[in-house]
Amino acid sequence: MVSVDEAYRIVLENISTLPIQEVNIKEAVGLCLAEDAVSDIDMPPFDKSAMDGYAVIAEDTLSPSGTPVELQVIEEVTAGQFPMKKVERGQATKIMTGAALPQGADAVTKVEDTEPLEGNRVKILKGVEKGKNISPRGEDFQAGQVVIKRTTVLRPQEIGVLAMIGMEKVKVYSTPKIGIITTGNELVEVSCKPARGQIRESNSYSLAAQVFQARAEAERLGTARDDRKSLITAIKRGLKKDLLLITGGVSMGESDLVVSVLKELGVNLFFEKIAMRPGKPMVFGKYYKTAVFGLPGNPVATYVSFELFVRPAIRKMMGFTKLSRTVIKARLETPLRSKGERKEFRPAWLHPEDGKFFVSAVEWHGSADLLGTTKGNSLLIVPESVESLPVGQEVEVILTGEI
Repeated sequence: MVSVDEAYRIVLENISTLPIQEVNIKEAVGLCLAEDAVSDIDMPPFDKSAMDGYAVIAEDTLSPSGTPVELQVIEEVTAGQFPMKKVERGQATKIMTGAALPQGADAVTKVEDTEPLEGNRVKILKGVEKGKNISPRGEDFQAGQVVIKRTTVLRPQEIGVLAMIGMEKVKVYSTPKIGIITTGNELVEVSCKPARGQIRESNSYSLAAQVFQARAEAERLGTARDDRKSLITAIKRGLKKDLLLITGGVSMGESDLVVSVLKELGVNLFFEKIAMRPGKPMVFGKYYKTAVFGLPGNPVATYVSFELFVRPAIRKMMGFTKLSRTVIKARLETPLRSKGERKEFRPAWLHPEDGKFFVSAVEWHGSADLLGTTKGNSLLIVPESVESLPVGQEVEVILTGEI
C-alpha cells in the first residue's frame, strides 16, 4: 500500500503529454497552447482616438485667459475610415472612438467639452493636454512580440487576442480519449427500475461529467459483469483509448476480478492500494501508451480518487502546467473526528468571511453517500494519525467547486 503522495508521484511520472494538434480558435477554449503566439501587427495599428470628440493640437485649446477657443472643423472621421487631411493650427477634425488620429493632431478633446457652431466651427470649452484621450500605435503590443506564451490555458480573452493577431488556427496539445467501464452484477441502466439486490449504475455518468470538466473526451463503454469473459471483452476495448477508467471490482472480494484480468492482459500495475479514505482499493498501471485506473466502486470514493489522481493525469496529458486543484488553508467551524489510520478526504463546505476562509465537514454516511457530497464544494484533508480536530484548527482544503 502506497501513500497518497507516493501514488500521485507514480501516476504523474508515468503520464506523458499527448501530441500537438492544430485546431480552429473557435474550438480551442480551455485547451493548452502548444506554441508561442506572435503578433504580426502593432495593436493598435495606428494612433487612435479613445473618445468621441475632436482631434486637435493641444496648444490651441489652452487659452492663457481660460476662455473658450473656436476652431475650424476640416473633416469628420469615423471608425474604419482613415483621415485625409492634416490638422493645422486653429483647426480640428471631428472624430469617433476607435478612429485613426489625423496627422498633425496630438490630442482629442471629449465631445462633452465642446459646443458645435455654425460654419463648420467648434467651441472648445475646456483645454486638453498633449497626448490626452489618444491610444498610441503599439500601446497594447507590437509586431513580433510574443503575446501569449506556450502552455497558456486558452480562455475567452486569449481567444480574442489570437483573433486580433490573425491566428485563425492554433497549435494545442491534444485532448485524451478516455474510456469508462463500470463493473458489477448488481448494476442496471438508469432507465430501469432496480429489482431486489440491484442499483442503478451512476459512476459512469459522474465520471464522464468529471472528465468533461477537465476538458477531455469520455466514452461510456458499458457495464461488465463480474466474470472474466465479460471483463476481458470490455477491458480489451478500453485499452485502445489514451486513458481507461474502470470502476468497481478492485477490492479483495471473490467477485473482484479486475486486478487479475488486467495482469492477464499485460497491464503493468504500479500499485494496487493507497493509504487513504475513501478510496483505498485503487489500481494504476500502463498498457503500452494507455494509462489505466482501477477506481473503487463506491461513488464518493470514485469521485475523490478521480479528483486526486485522474484529473492531474488528464491535465498533464493536455500540456497543462497546473495539474491539481487549488488547496486553501481554512479554520474549522465544527469539531471533526476521524479513525486516523489513513489520510482522509472529507466532503466539506468552504466559505470566505471577513477576508478569511472557514470550513465544516458536511453530513454524509460514508463512501456510498454521493448525495452528501452535493452539499459541499471542497474536500477537507485530515492528516494520517489524527483522530480529532477542534473548532478553530487550521486545516488544508481542496477546492472542487465555487465559493
